Amino acid sequence: MDKQLNDEVVNTNEGSLTVYEASYLLLPTMSEEQVPQKVASIKEALVSAGAEVISSEDPVLIDLAYSMVKVMQTSRAKADEGYFGWVKFEVSGDKIDSIKKFFDNNADVLRYLIIKTVKENTLLNGKMKLKSEDKAKKFDETLDENIEEVAVEGDKVVEEVVA
Repeated sequence: MDKQLNDEVVNTNEGSLTVYEASYLLLPTMSEEQVPQKVASIKEALVSAGAEVISSEDPVLIDLAYSMVKVMQTSRAKADEGYFGWVKFEVSGDKIDSIKKFFDNNADVLRYLIIKTVKENTLLNGKMKLKSEDKAKKFDETLDENIEEVAVEGDKVVEEVVA
């Protein structure tokens, strides 16, 4: 009885479209000129699997929290940084296995994660945006400190001239 119910659920999901987001880390051994070509090939693979690309973010070179190793045939590549990017797409549930196989067999992909999500943008530029906001905040704090130092030094000069 339960098996029939599970089969019915699987069969109803096969025809409907689901929104997914694939986040990926590309090996840092690629040159910056090769990254856009690799992103284009990822999008082409998604489209050839029947997906419709909704949105994406071009990969950015980031430091990794820990070293990762990618085993490629007989060689190993150790990475402390990688190009992080993502692509949001819509595809039927029965096509997701072929997309996973593409990422698994891709020698330039260090790691990937595919999740179900919603079509709307939930957090635009996510961590990358937060990282740039932190840099701007630190710059503003440094600027404020420098202005205060100049103001204090200016007051000392005025006091010396008056005295």
